[in-house]
Amino acid sequence: MRRWDSVTVTALAAVLAGCNESSAPGPDGPGVVTPDRSDIAILNSISGTLQQFNRIDDRLVPFGQDIQLGAGFDGESVDFLQDLWVTTSDAPGGSQVLFGSFSTGEQTVAAFPGNASVDPGKPTVIADAAGTLGALVPARGLDAIFVAFPGAPVAQLVIERVGTFVERAVPAGLFIVSIDANLDDEGGELQPLGPPRMALHEFLSGSFFDELRLPEGTTGATEALVLEDNLLFLAGGSLDPATSAPMGNGSLVEINVTARGVQDTNTLGGNGLSMEPGRNGLIYIVRTRDTTTDTDVLTFNFSVRVFERGPDNPIQPLDRDGSSLNCRVVSAFLDGEMLCSTYETGSRGRLILLSADGEFISDTPTGAGTTDIILR
Repeated sequence: MRRWDSVTVTALAAVLAGCNESSAPGPDGPGVVTPDRSDIAILNSISGTLQQFNRIDDRLVPFGQDIQLGAGFDGESVDFLQDLWVTTSDAPGGSQVLFGSFSTGEQTVAAFPGNASVDPGKPTVIADAAGTLGALVPARGLDAIFVAFPGAPVAQLVIERVGTFVERAVPAGLFIVSIDANLDDEGGELQPLGPPRMALHEFLSGSFFDELRLPEGTTGATEALVLEDNLLFLAGGSLDPATSAPMGNGSLVEINVTARGVQDTNTLGGNGLSMEPGRNGLIYIVRTRDTTTDTDVLTFNFSVRVFERGPDNPIQPLDRDGSSLNCRVVSAFLDGEMLCSTYETGSRGRLILLSADGEFISDTPTGAGTTDIILR
């Protein structure tokens, strides 16, 4: 087991610490300085690609070539730190952790012991005391947490027997916090066993420290973001088993990790589909309404713990023709302009630039099945 003296998490704290934005006035032309790196990257789960873009003069301009993630790619999330990106896949022949460089395109792959299929969740980039970058990876199929490093062929087991369906593993202070959806997956179908749970394990020893149970009625484990000692947890809610319609029971739970207590639970008035930090300090939550495809956007100010655009006053993104735009993931730049990705299964999707109030500015085509956005 690899030990850490300290870690750096690429969650909200890293985003708020500041990211460079391109100052280039245009993509080409005499005397125009073109960007030497991308500001934006998206993961296309169905196409199996990472695409890069820059925002230039209120346009979204593709940057470089698509990064191919290999035949049979089956992943939904990506994390990054500086030039390094990481994603996971339940590829044929065993699950994988894929690392790569935005600038060079170089990739390395880490398998799991025995080339096992472990149903990996979202990876989280970490840095050890020596500055070596790696990733924490939850393995839902094994109820365990692994760590992987670029160039190392096999991921290492860090913590085992973590809940029943561990979705996330994030560093928070002196702990690794595991997010357990608390689902029974033994029979091939996911059956809830109760509210989601969080377990704290010590970094230095990997030993169990404490468990936090969320309030009754909390359902789903969609995403978690960390800022200092506070954790923001999106419990996405559930679907009607007969119709698959959203039950409207999603919630946003504020947790103090050091005190190991729930500070507040905020109802969403719908289901939570995704949650991303914006460069402007706000959290962007995509909420489903009557169906799983009709969405709007809530914004939450983590530092003062209040909604700026809450369940009763959401942002409704608008398309070019003024019709409602259904986003899968939303984030935002420092000036408040938003990025919205659509999710298309049988055709190319779109990446749309919106005003802070959700009005259409411009768009560009993407691959199929976009499930994640990162602002570098």
